[in-house]
Amino acid sequence: MSKLLTFVFSILLLSFVANAQDDNSLIFQLKTGEQLQDLPIDTVLAKLNNAINSMSGTHDIQIKQEIVHTLERSKATNDPLKIAKVYQQIGNWHYLSTSSQNKDSIFYYDNQALTQLLKTNDKELISLAYRTVGNDLSDMQKFANAEVQLFNGLKIAQSINYQKAITSIHADLGRLYLNTKDYDSGLKYLLEVVAAYEKEGNTHPLIRALISLNALYVQIGKNEEALTAINKALDLVPNLPESSQLSETINVRAWRGKVYRNLNRYEEALADFEYSWSGVKAKYGDEKADGWKGDIGSIYYLQGKYAAAIPYLKGYIDHVKDKKVMDKEELKNHSIWLAESLKATNQMGMAYDYLAIGKDIEINTLQQETEALRNELRIKYETEQKDQMIASQSEVIEQQQKIQWLTYAIVALLILLLLGLFFTYRNNINKNNQLQLLNNNLATTNTQLDKRNAENELLLKEIHHRVKNNLEVISSLLALQSAQIDDPNVQTAMQASQNRVQSMGILHQKLYQSEHLAFIEMRTYFINLSENILDSYNETERIEVEFPMEDLELDVDTAMPVGLIVNELLTNALKYA
Repeated sequence: MSKLLTFVFSILLLSFVANAQDDNSLIFQLKTGEQLQDLPIDTVLAKLNNAINSMSGTHDIQIKQEIVHTLERSKATNDPLKIAKVYQQIGNWHYLSTSSQNKDSIFYYDNQALTQLLKTNDKELISLAYRTVGNDLSDMQKFANAEVQLFNGLKIAQSINYQKAITSIHADLGRLYLNTKDYDSGLKYLLEVVAAYEKEGNTHPLIRALISLNALYVQIGKNEEALTAINKALDLVPNLPESSQLSETINVRAWRGKVYRNLNRYEEALADFEYSWSGVKAKYGDEKADGWKGDIGSIYYLQGKYAAAIPYLKGYIDHVKDKKVMDKEELKNHSIWLAESLKATNQMGMAYDYLAIGKDIEINTLQQETEALRNELRIKYETEQKDQMIASQSEVIEQQQKIQWLTYAIVALLILLLLGLFFTYRNNINKNNQLQLLNNNLATTNTQLDKRNAENELLLKEIHHRVKNNLEVISSLLALQSAQIDDPNVQTAMQASQNRVQSMGILHQKLYQSEHLAFIEMRTYFINLSENILDSYNETERIEVEFPMEDLELDVDTAMPVGLIVNELLTNALKYA
């Protein structure tokens, strides 16, 4: 009996190994009896790249395991170029796999690849790696850092006249400035990129550039120009390889539908959106296609077909709910459209829930824009300082060269003429005058820097003041809405939202009232916060909050979440303690 069991187990094991080998052969296109890890690393990388680009979700984990094994092999070679290429494949896997698409992981592995490539002299690959990392940061909405990395790559590409990378990075900068609403810069770069790709006859990148140009025109309200650009992109699709035509048509028609929507051409927009949704559903399945439902729902909403709009809008929001969404404005609009549709069909409870989601997104977007503006002011100020320092150093070098030539002239005159002492005396006077002029210029420059610094501080205080005022407006709107609601659960949710908004408003008020714009004195902030919360619950006479703590200053990035946490703790204590 034991021999029979052993025999059966052996057969099953051999069958499992054979099936695994068959899977590997199909996934990585191996010959009979060939093992992936027995092949040279460069060959393995080529097969991994093909497998990653063909992933459909079935073999994603198996492909990742092979990449990890290949990474260990590459590290054993101590070859930074091989290691970098494997890191890039891991980043690609996270970008394309339906089981990942984690932006933090994509950035981590692409940045590891860049670190390795910087140990080599391959400037082409380094410039492209900077570009990849810049795009990763842009996807994570870290636009200031993304801009720095893209310009690092552009500088290297320009130094070796690598035109392909130069045009690609210009396209990336155009999209970045579109996302940061610097439309003038974005339009400048995108028009250059479109012209360059048209001259090269490079169809696929040209289509992507036209899509970005279309999106920018939509943002600045030039919908007819946007329609021209996106139709031009659609006309180019038949020039692509047949394997790419369907997916690109799906993408381009979805963008065209947004333009039709802005032009109130709803039936044409609906036709484009339904085509794209059906195409994605047929190619990737229902779950993947849920992210394309929202546009269809938006058209039904705009046509007043609220009941028809609800499942599409809800399907889109549920699909992206726990994902990092690039276009927060789009998610906010869909949430409000869904709230309005639910309200129109008398589903008031759910309507308020989705309205709250939309308003939370709006508040978060306002905070992010404030932070971006603050970073932009800081970067501009530092850049101006560097430019002035460089200009000052150039003047000093120029003066030093003049002095050197004058010294040569004096030596020559001493040899030829007995009047050298006179010329020496006169040149010394000129030198003193020049030094005095430099000192005067330096004093003027310092005065200008002090003035500019004061102006920047005033501007930053004004920003905090405006943010505080906007938050107070939002708080008042929430209070007015809450007064019209009979449902105690909804009232509680509205009051909690109002307290959160007020806690952030108090923080910004402290910032513009403080002499130190980068730090918050937390004890005073907690006192104001607790008084506000007690007042909102009418508990100022019954409950007293004690503050057994020393004075404590925290930076803004730390103070904001701490304030929200304390707000939640005090609110929960008042509710349930």
